[in-house]
Amino acid sequence: MITKTFKVKPSTFRKLDDPFENGKPKKYVFYVKVDDVPEGVPMATNPREQKLTSAVAKAIEESLISNDGYFHLKNRGIVISAAKVKYDNRKEEVTLEFDDNSYHGDIDGGHTYKIICNHKGENLDQYVQFEVMTGVEDIIEELARARNTSVQVDEKSMAELAKKFDPIKEGLEGQPFYNRIAFKQNQTEIDDETGKKLRMIDARDIVAILGMFDIDYFGSNNAPTKAYSSKSSMLAMYLKDPEHYRKFTNIAGDIFDLYDVVETEFAYAYNARNGRYGRKGYSGYKDGKVIGKSKFGQRDLIYRIPDGLLYPVVAAFRGLVVNNETGDKFTWRNGVEPVDVWKKCKEELVERVMKFALSIGDNPNAVGKDSNVWDLAYMTVMFQK
Repeated sequence: MITKTFKVKPSTFRKLDDPFENGKPKKYVFYVKVDDVPEGVPMATNPREQKLTSAVAKAIEESLISNDGYFHLKNRGIVISAAKVKYDNRKEEVTLEFDDNSYHGDIDGGHTYKIICNHKGENLDQYVQFEVMTGVEDIIEELARARNTSVQVDEKSMAELAKKFDPIKEGLEGQPFYNRIAFKQNQTEIDDETGKKLRMIDARDIVAILGMFDIDYFGSNNAPTKAYSSKSSMLAMYLKDPEHYRKFTNIAGDIFDLYDVVETEFAYAYNARNGRYGRKGYSGYKDGKVIGKSKFGQRDLIYRIPDGLLYPVVAAFRGLVVNNETGDKFTWRNGVEPVDVWKKCKEELVERVMKFALSIGDNPNAVGKDSNVWDLAYMTVMFQK
């Protein structure tokens, strides 16, 4: 259990019982001087990470440090869910108890809270309003969605708050890129060794890539082109039945290993058949210099492979996926390793995709949206079974 104490004048503290008879929720409203705001309030209940360089955050900071005495009126304040609230009238102190980080903590006003913490000790004569609710554990997701309206909270952030990504996390925990997956808006991670921000991977990319291999929805006659053209549609499909994605537990790691291999070897496979990938304007090629890292394996790249080319090639290997005997898990047909199949057909596969690209103007974005190239890639892999 975590407890936090606030200095609060009796004249600014109000307790509001729920208007419904025997209503469980209770609300407490009070003002706190910014230097008296305690640090360490749990933040897991807030549906997005705080980006303090945004225009909204800068406006909040400017209002705070203006020291005009009106911050508590101009700012919407901080909304908190707590297990218990105690007020000591004699000490003029409010104590909040947080029992479970899944339900108790900052719901809205995370930017305001972090900015205030950054300016504590500067003797600012400013106050901030706190609105604390108890007994709202059953509606925490809806409450967070309703309160976070000043900057739109994306759907993946709300899904993370509702623990709807747990089914795919099960299959990805232990993967080297796991801590770089951004399940919440503005989420960042710091490298323990270098102290630098890691290159994050949007959770919608994870959902889209896994979804390309969902043979219960995408078969030989139904290419998963929306994985490239509309990640929001793939996320919406995922959120209709998150538990379905536990079927990927046994093959998820292999799928992202395959993606990494394709990304790092695609250009070389094309060049092996007299292609000149480095001449493509979208290749990013700079005289053999490293221009980036692969998305999942973080391997050096000297060529950039647009998603419009990558996705149809990677998705072609869904033809190797089958349901297990009980139908509750996906597995590879006859125990085949998709990377092994890639090694056998990569030159032919990439050559066909690139020839198709040339036929429609050599535009990777157009390629990614064209179901014909997805079908072409799929059939190329199926002939290798």
